[in-house]
Amino acid sequence: MKPVLLLLTACLASGAPPDSKLHLVTDVRLPGHPVRFDYQGLDADHHHLVIAHMRDDALVVVNTADGRTVKVLPEVPTVRGVAVGGDRIFATALPDLLVVFDAAKLTELGRAHTGRAPDGVAWDGTDRRVGVSDQGDGTLSILSEAGLGARTVVPLGDATGNVVYDARRHRFWITVEHHGAAGTLAAIDPRRAAIERSFDLPGDCKGAHGLLLHPDGGSAFVACEDSDTLVRVDLATGATRTGPTGHDPDVLSLDPGLARLYVAAEAGPVSIYDMAAAGVTRLATQDVGKNAHSVRVDPSTHHLFFPLASGPDGMPTLRIMTPRAP
Repeated sequence: MKPVLLLLTACLASGAPPDSKLHLVTDVRLPGHPVRFDYQGLDADHHHLVIAHMRDDALVVVNTADGRTVKVLPEVPTVRGVAVGGDRIFATALPDLLVVFDAAKLTELGRAHTGRAPDGVAWDGTDRRVGVSDQGDGTLSILSEAGLGARTVVPLGDATGNVVYDARRHRFWITVEHHGAAGTLAAIDPRRAAIERSFDLPGDCKGAHGLLLHPDGGSAFVACEDSDTLVRVDLATGATRTGPTGHDPDVLSLDPGLARLYVAAEAGPVSIYDMAAAGVTRLATQDVGKNAHSVRVDPSTHHLFFPLASGPDGMPTLRIMTPRAP
């Protein structure tokens, strides 16, 4: 581990409160062309961060300790969503694919067909199913046998955004768009492949897309990319509260240990929220780099990872930041 990272880890262990401001740890050059990145998956067991280099048709696997590139997994066309679970890496790819890798060996295990324009992906570790949001079809694909088995389709609306798995309730949650009407947040029973319940999102949530569950399981956060809004949904009652984000919010990531929620945006600024507070409480907004619309937190170190298509030298860069002053 680099000395600066060792110092930051020691500061975190000291118990000093986090800043609202993020501090740069280091910029690490990434392989490939200076083109768009998308989602990231954290493999805590192998200390790997898996980054979708969307327009480079590849997954870039880096070491979470220092950002060093471990391996590039090529030939994943227009890769978008990434999830890690069950010792596998799952990636959605256009026009209609789920690509599955062995997380330890970093070798491809197979491919399965999804609906059109798959985006988000989530792992059901209980029944070894994979949920894929088919954005272009407005459906959820549920694939058995750890992603390489039979596919079941759940129709939901005109388009779907991201999907997450709720291990407490054994449900997939997914954001849904309905043209001419408010979007919804739907809970899907993966065993019956059926909608269990659905909550209407407020009218000022346009383009419901990004999604994360609060660590306590009581609420969900939805990023509305067309209206620069974050919605918090009570998963028991459906009650909602809203707050502003940066322009065109996309990927969300959370740090349970520091009770921080991070919402990255296409325009570059990341919004930082206090998850311990009721409702939607924004602490700060910070510009972390051009088109830094993807963020991932490593809860063990509290480091944040922002893959940038064009870093300081104009080339792909992994920007690593921390909420602690070095």
